[in-house]
Amino acid sequence: MKELEEIYNKINNLNYLLDRKIQILNQVLTITENQNIVFKEFKNKETHEFIDISLEEKQNLINELIDIDNMFLKIFESFSGSLNRNKQTFKEDIKNIQSKIQEITTIDLKIRIQEEKNRQISISSVNNSINNIEKIKTLKISKHDMLKKYSNNNKKI
Repeated sequence: MKELEEIYNKINNLNYLLDRKIQILNQVLTITENQNIVFKEFKNKETHEFIDISLEEKQNLINELIDIDNMFLKIFESFSGSLNRNKQTFKEDIKNIQSKIQEITTIDLKIRIQEEKNRQISISSVNNSINNIEKIKTLKISKHDMLKKYSNNNKKI
């Protein structure tokens, strides 16, 4: 009887950790989606400040996710044998945990897809900046060439 109570308590702990992980992943997804909006809409100093703040916030959330994963594994490993012996008793609890893990996987995939979109926008933005710099250099060179030609023409006169 004590073993079943211990399993029940550990399952509750796992459920709490999974619920917290879902909550954090949704926060990360929201931040990542907001970064996408900022990447698309703004191209100024405030954009960089927002990105820096949001990256720091995401890193803090990711650190918490790592802690949750470590705690989850530690708890699960501490009673996996007794859980296997009592699979039927905790069948619905196991299904609930599996469902939460599937939800986590889905959110994680959404985050990864959004991160890739953000990366592509960022690369495009950098390439546009490089192209603009090249145009500026070309204009400067052209201006220099024009002045040189003008000077040369003036010398001839």
